[in-house]
This record gives sequence, C-alpha cells and structure tokens, in this order.
Amino acid sequence: MTSTPHPDLPAEWVSDKVDLDELFKDAKPIGDGSDWACTSFFESDEEQQEFVAWYRAEREKDIA
Repeated sequence: MTSTPHPDLPAEWVSDKVDLDELFKDAKPIGDGSDWACTSFFESDEEQQEFVAWYRAEREKDIA
C-alpha cells in the first residue's frame, strides 16, 4: 500500500520536485526594498526608536 504525502490532493498535484526556473520565471529583483516602504508608519522618530529597542530586547530575551 502506498500513501501520498497529501491525501486530500489528487496524486497528479503532488510532487516532491519543483522546477525553480518555472517557479521564478516572472520574478523581479527586489532591489533595496524602498518600493515596499510604508512611509508614516510610525508617527515620530521617537516612536520608531522605541519599537526598535523593544524588538531588540525581545530578540535578546528569546536568544538567552
């Protein structure tokens, strides 16, 4: 008896291999990310700095 990795999908949809060239054929380079920047996300530089300080503290807490 054989089992498929995804029993809820038809067998022809399940594959362990992905053609990366096909997967990324329409992908465009990200660049520096400025296109995705959300201006005015933080109301002030101080608010942004508070967030960054909180984020770093949380990461350090999880690492320790």
